[in-house]
Amino acid sequence: MWAVPAAVLTLAACAGGGLDRPSTEACDAVTAWIDAGGPADQRAEVTQRVGDLLGQSDSTPLTDPYERFRDTREEDLDHAAVVEAGANFLRACIDHGWEPAEG
Repeated sequence: MWAVPAAVLTLAACAGGGLDRPSTEACDAVTAWIDAGGPADQRAEVTQRVGDLLGQSDSTPLTDPYERFRDTREEDLDHAAVVEAGANFLRACIDHGWEPAEG
């Protein structure tokens, strides 16, 4: 009897506020990359995944921060600038109601 309401509450908590599922998953992907230390050898993969997810999104509040993250190149700057661009993307996620998963 309580399993259904609990599941609904859990899903509501994971919904990311004003962001849809693909945008929420994009925020989660960048968080995982940053939590792993922002490894340079995984950046292309995470950038592609986030771009694919945002392409599935019905909303666009993360498009500009994503494009800045995507277009920040280590060849032009340094790895710290790339990680900072990822952190800026996450700030945009938070500004639109996303909350990182606990744990």
